[in-house]
Amino acid sequence: MISETVLNRSCTVIDGFTTADQCDDLIAQVNDYRRRHEVPVIERPNGELPLKYAVIDGDRISQFLPDVWQVYERVTGLVRTSWPGEIEPLADRKVGCNINITPPGGSYRYHYDRNALTAILYLNETSGGETECYPNYRVPLPHARHSALQQRLDRILQHRLIRSVAPTQLLIRPRVGRLLIMQGNRCLHSVRPVVGQAERINIIMSYDQPSARFEVADNLNAYLYSPAETPANDPNYLT
Repeated sequence: MISETVLNRSCTVIDGFTTADQCDDLIAQVNDYRRRHEVPVIERPNGELPLKYAVIDGDRISQFLPDVWQVYERVTGLVRTSWPGEIEPLADRKVGCNINITPPGGSYRYHYDRNALTAILYLNETSGGETECYPNYRVPLPHARHSALQQRLDRILQHRLIRSVAPTQLLIRPRVGRLLIMQGNRCLHSVRPVVGQAERINIIMSYDQPSARFEVADNLNAYLYSPAETPANDPNYLT
């Protein structure tokens, strides 16, 4: 049974978007892919919550995981009909749909997405691994989205003491078939450390206006999809 909960006007959870059997089948396909192909493992130190996850990008999904791509198309249809204004999958297919696999102990640092809307479909349940969200938390600077000034402001608001008094914190727990849709470029979010023995496996889908362009795309893609070393500066911002 599908159940929708609007937690905040920019953060919605839909339980039962896919069934347990469908999720099990998708996980089996992902694991079969992993046995046959090398999957990049990304590790980036970052103080409070480092990045540690394996990723299958959209180019590989479209070629080798058609059932995952069908889920992406289904979510795209939902987003187009339910989100105000024009909204489309990102033109960069590599980024548009990903599978993230977070191992026990893995996490994902506090950040904002490059794109306006992000959907996360959880394929399994884990201990820990919650998506910690602060909807509408960002104070965007007009015409300075990726600037050093925006970076300084974002860092101040991301400080642990500032977050501790924020009234809007939401914790979204991984549940089989649960779909989270959030305004990713305004919602501060992270993944808390996964505990226990199970990996956290989810599908990440990204959307924006058809004309969206991202000045930071090249550096950010290298940071998120390649295990190679990258510049020390945060690739979400221009320097």
